[in-house]
Amino acid sequence: MQIGDKIVFDRYEWRILDIQNNTALIITEDIVERRAYHNIYKDTTWDGCEVRKYLNSEFYDKFEKTNQSRIIQVVNKNPDNPWYGTKAGEDGQDNIFLLSLEEVCRYFGDSTEKLQSK
Repeated sequence: MQIGDKIVFDRYEWRILDIQNNTALIITEDIVERRAYHNIYKDTTWDGCEVRKYLNSEFYDKFEKTNQSRIIQVVNKNPDNPWYGTKAGEDGQDNIFLLSLEEVCRYFGDSTEKLQSK
C-alpha cells in the first residue's frame, strides 16, 4: 500500500492519506451518510457531539467483527480552532473520527484563505 492508493475495506472504498508504523490513515472516497454534527443547535465540541457518538457506536458496529479488530483506536488531540479561536474540547479516544482542521489542511491543502474570505 502507498499513500494515495484506493482500497476496499468492509463495504466502502477508501483512500490512504498517510502510513506510519505499518498503520494507515484512510478516508472514505464517497460521502457515506449525511448527518448533523450535533442533534441540537448549541456550542458543542467533538468530545460531546452526536456525530462522534454515532461514528464510534452505530457506524462502527456495522463493520464485520474481523474488520472491527483491524480498526485501531487512537487518541485524538483537539487543539482550539486557530482561525476562529473556538475551543476544541477534551482530547478523546476514537475508533472512527472526522479529520481535524490540521489534517484537512495537510492532506487536502491549506484552505485558510477560503475560510477567511467568508
